[in-house]
Amino acid sequence: MSRGRGPAAEPRGQGAAAPARRQDAAPQPQRAATPPREGTAAEVAEHGVSRVGRAAPDALFENFLPYQITRLAHLLNLDLVEKLRREGINLARWRILAVLAMEDGITISDIIERAMMQQSALSRVLMTMEEEEYVRRVPRRDDARYVDVFLTERGRALFDALDPIVRRRQNRLLKDFTQAEIDAALTLMRRLIHNLTD
Repeated sequence: MSRGRGPAAEPRGQGAAAPARRQDAAPQPQRAATPPREGTAAEVAEHGVSRVGRAAPDALFENFLPYQITRLAHLLNLDLVEKLRREGINLARWRILAVLAMEDGITISDIIERAMMQQSALSRVLMTMEEEEYVRRVPRRDDARYVDVFLTERGRALFDALDPIVRRRQNRLLKDFTQAEIDAALTLMRRLIHNLTD
């Protein structure tokens, strides 16, 4: 009896097909987009460009003169307020003392303009300073509608005590400036003020 032969091998290329690729397979993650190159610190300083390619906030104000003037005034006031506080006086009182020290016997309107104060605020401060005998208000003889304001001896003494403190502050502000630079700065400031008040 002949030996049985197993099933014949299936022809190459025939037979069961390979399993189809699943349609619901998870998509392959895509590579994230490359972020824009960040500017270096030197580029920010030189060109005013931040590290995301936009203008740095500080650079926007660097050449904006009103901002620089406001910033300087803010720093000066902070410094002066602290020094005056140690002497027991506020900024409004100092402005009135300084204005009257430069020209005594002037009207309230003059003080408002030179001390850069509102009339309501000035009236309150003047009333207190008069009660404390730092200033005195005198109606004009020829026209009682006008009142001239004067420093008293006590007011003058207070100004004389505070003036060196303020002078030292100015010296600090103008440190390393030549006289020519100081004169030029004052000339420029006067021109700027003239342009706004003309």
